[in-house]
Amino acid sequence: MVENILSAFALLLDPIVFVAAIGGLVAGIMVGALPGLTATMAVAVLSPFTFFMDTMVGLPFLLGTYKGAIYGGSIPAILINTPGTAAAAATAADGNAMARAGKARLALQISLVASIIADLLATLVLIAVAAPLAAIAIRFGAPEFALLYVIALTLIAAVSGEDTIKGLIAATIGIAISLIGLDPMSGYQRFTFGSVQLVAGISLVPLLIGMFAISEIIVNAEESISGRRKGDAIDPNQGPRLTLARLKRLMPTILRSTGIGTGLGSLPGLGAEISCWISWGVAKRRSKNPEQFGRGSEEGVAAAEAGNNAVCPAALIPMLVFGIPGDTVTAVLLGAFMAQGLMPGPLLFTRDPVILYALFAFLLVSNVLLLMLGFAAIRYLQRIIQIPNGLLYPVVTVFCFAGAYAVNNNIYDIVVMMAGGIAGYVMRKISMPIPPLIIGLLLAPGLERSLRQSLVMSNGSLDIFVTRPGALTLVVLFAGFIAFLVWRTVRPYTQSTVTGETTS
Repeated sequence: MVENILSAFALLLDPIVFVAAIGGLVAGIMVGALPGLTATMAVAVLSPFTFFMDTMVGLPFLLGTYKGAIYGGSIPAILINTPGTAAAAATAADGNAMARAGKARLALQISLVASIIADLLATLVLIAVAAPLAAIAIRFGAPEFALLYVIALTLIAAVSGEDTIKGLIAATIGIAISLIGLDPMSGYQRFTFGSVQLVAGISLVPLLIGMFAISEIIVNAEESISGRRKGDAIDPNQGPRLTLARLKRLMPTILRSTGIGTGLGSLPGLGAEISCWISWGVAKRRSKNPEQFGRGSEEGVAAAEAGNNAVCPAALIPMLVFGIPGDTVTAVLLGAFMAQGLMPGPLLFTRDPVILYALFAFLLVSNVLLLMLGFAAIRYLQRIIQIPNGLLYPVVTVFCFAGAYAVNNNIYDIVVMMAGGIAGYVMRKISMPIPPLIIGLLLAPGLERSLRQSLVMSNGSLDIFVTRPGALTLVVLFAGFIAFLVWRTVRPYTQSTVTGETTS
């Protein structure tokens, strides 16, 4: 391990890697600071351009974009009460109230420092637990991985939206899309309908760009046409600064929210959007002044930002150890890893340990870079968040088309992107979550392969899923989770029935 760590830091000494890291962080902060552009959208649009880069240039660029965008979303949330990303929604509740009270600089600095501390601590957790978990995962056979995929898909579908049924439908659609192309074991064509283009399946990256970026552009353009406009930004340089005494008082909140974000981020499907609100709610219950939350609480800003930024490294745990993306951004990153010839999973720790530890080292170093760039962003990004939509969206659309075409230099990928954009827009309008579909598409091939290997091993018998200790443990966990989902789904109807009877 010591040799791997030393070799990893040697890779980071390359100036090109630092330039890529800084470029990714700057791009991420700018995307996060622009209302309507999300971290998933940024990584999806930029990932095709990294396919032609060296691994230790392209991946740090994308990871920097991810981290920068999650933090950058707090800037417009505080200054114009419009979260740049969904993960900064809770930050707007108290951050903008502080800004309107003349404490914009303090709110922005609390946001930045809480983000850095949470990200750093969560990265240390990632480094500490990844290798031991991989040592356990490498002992998994096909039955265990098949069950793990099923649990991950169900968990993601259940928590990605308010309606569990819609989440399950979206995941099923994703699984169905993954079946298009050639059967991995027999080589027969499936659901190609005679189309040569469909023999290779649906291209992942163009579909991601369409469903996340194009649909987002359509939705935001629709809102702009309907008359919704961004307000004037508050001067970010007004008000007091963050002092060590203030930071000391906020540390319990930051540490508690970091723990919440790390725990939730390490579970597939529970992303920064959920973590920020849970962290904010827990901080409110534990606060001595809960009445200030939503009205300009410093604890509220610290809790929300620590909670959502701790998710970034934590979401890499299931992706790197099991090959299961923790959220939509890591789903896109999974595709980028695969395009670079890296297969996330337990074998990654033995096949490419130097690159893996180099990425760990980058995650640590990037916190220092983000701290410096964050203070610069606080001072100079006031104008960027006021860029008119009429200029912003056409530029982003051009990047979408270029990125989709660059994957395979195939005009058909642009058709896939546009179809994905329309489908994503429709799903948003009917409140059907997109993440289960994408993650279902990503995990279904692994699930199919593991399931079919398991049945070959057992001569078609399902007993293999209960006769192996590891598989039986996962079956019990899955049964408990299904019971909880049924209880959660049935409980509102039961309560309404009881209430109705009582009323009558």
